[in-house]
Amino acid sequence: MKTNVLLAGISLATSALATAIPVFPTLPVRSNTRPIRLLHTAPKPHQSPPQFQGARIFSQASETEESTIGGAALSSGTGPKVTSVSAAFVIPHARMPTTGPTANNTAGMYAASFHIGIDSFSAACGASKNRFLRAGVDVFWDGTIGGEQNPWVWYQSSPTDEDGLGFANFSAVAGDLVRFSVTGTEVKVENFGANVTCVKGLEPKQSVVQKIDGEGLCGGEAAWAVEDFPLAGLPNFPVALADFGGVVFKEVEVGFENGKNGTVSKNAEGAEVRDVRLAAQGGRLTACEVVEGGKKVKCDRVVGE
Repeated sequence: MKTNVLLAGISLATSALATAIPVFPTLPVRSNTRPIRLLHTAPKPHQSPPQFQGARIFSQASETEESTIGGAALSSGTGPKVTSVSAAFVIPHARMPTTGPTANNTAGMYAASFHIGIDSFSAACGASKNRFLRAGVDVFWDGTIGGEQNPWVWYQSSPTDEDGLGFANFSAVAGDLVRFSVTGTEVKVENFGANVTCVKGLEPKQSVVQKIDGEGLCGGEAAWAVEDFPLAGLPNFPVALADFGGVVFKEVEVGFENGKNGTVSKNAEGAEVRDVRLAAQGGRLTACEVVEGGKKVKCDRVVGE
């Protein structure tokens, strides 16, 4: 018998159903003054070719693979290492899904995370080198406190910063176009505001630069990702992926080390593509692709396609 995913606030209707579905930890009491945070778990090693060979090969190899992360990752392979990654995107609105096993839980919580990074997609450097750098935005919908909540803009430069670190004196809301840039020495976030489609030639309304210690980054991959993280404080709690419509990482750029001559720049062309796939939430939850010759990484929210 097929059963629905258990979400926050849903009680078990029968004892038979209670034994069929695992009982998750009790969600803590929330309020509008207590911000929601996700647990930004470290990337896990992924079984993939030693050098990325394009989205088609990866998609065929991962049709049934469970994955909490989707998007695209470009490997440095045996060539120069990745030294910088950047992209801009409009922060999506978080909504309650209306289709699939997680739909229509008006007392539940839904979330989604959108981030870019270096060595942050599939632990490309191996389990022995667990250093990575990423920055992005988490969005939330919580039926117990009024629906859509304020996004959380964060960066993470080591596995110990599990909740991510916020940017001081920076704010953004859904609908704003933001741009993130990460290097081995700093993370930069810019907010260009609402109703903006392109950042080139525009001055941001807000801009914050955070210096970081990038020692230990191996530069194995650049990433643009959508992720379904668990809830901070409850690492085993299955927060359902929000309906975010879609997200487009645009103006994608990657810098590669080029010896003493500086860097070589390119985009996401040739990157591997992965989708969020969670059987308990309906199967395939994103439809991601690299488009426009690598200038954009696009991920739509789907259910079981």
